[in-house]
Amino acid sequence: MKNWSFWSAVTCLLILPATLVAQTPTNSQVAGADTFVSSGQPDANFGPLGAMEIAAPTAAQPRTENTLLLFDASALRTGFDSTFGAGNWAVTSVSLTFFSNVATAGQQPNNSSFNKIAAGSFELGLLNNNNWSETSITWNTLPGILPGNGNTNTLTPLGTYVWPANGSASTTWTLNSDPTLLDAIDGGSQVTIFGQPTAGSTVGYLFNTLLTSPAYLNVTVEEVPEPSSPAIVFAVSCLLLARGANRKRKALRSLSSLKIGRGNRPFRV
Repeated sequence: MKNWSFWSAVTCLLILPATLVAQTPTNSQVAGADTFVSSGQPDANFGPLGAMEIAAPTAAQPRTENTLLLFDASALRTGFDSTFGAGNWAVTSVSLTFFSNVATAGQQPNNSSFNKIAAGSFELGLLNNNNWSETSITWNTLPGILPGNGNTNTLTPLGTYVWPANGSASTTWTLNSDPTLLDAIDGGSQVTIFGQPTAGSTVGYLFNTLLTSPAYLNVTVEEVPEPSSPAIVFAVSCLLLARGANRKRKALRSLSSLKIGRGNRPFRV
């Protein structure tokens, strides 16, 4: 029993880190609006379709297709505030998940408005202008929300990616942790993601819209406050218990070194 305090202190200190480790949950938000625009049909709106595409022009299909996705981060903010308290969390990573029903190179989607599926590179960016409608935007009206002469629109790069066109039913793309994106999510603002083929790409990337399996914005956060009062009390208790156990062991070692005579039979305490 004399080692009870010592081993209790050791157990306490082993448990302590787990009580102080910050939580890092991931919440997802489904797209609130999504569509694509096509240079091959510059006045057409494709909002009602069940798919959208990022596609580069080819000799057989000489058209470029860009996508737009809108997410409302207010629900994400509410969820994280509910878990940690307002201001007690920080975004650590952001990603997008797309689902594809037609995803193998060489396939031609049933709708002839889409290019053939093909491997290639594309890029995603954060568009600061969220004033667009999936049921009205076209290739010809797209410049009104993109950066250009006479406006203050911005497009912040969030990453360049390679679509392998290998039949994957879903793919998750990790976005750059740009402060503009993190601030928008932290503030519970609307987030518009713009996707387009990179220069010289051959990509034909078809993925689903809200009508089937929509895209998701995935946000991972980390708890940022100082340890709570109970955790601090627990930590101090562990340290005091360990300190007391250490003193007791030293005292026992000192006593055990003393020889006290009892007749001709010395003994140790």
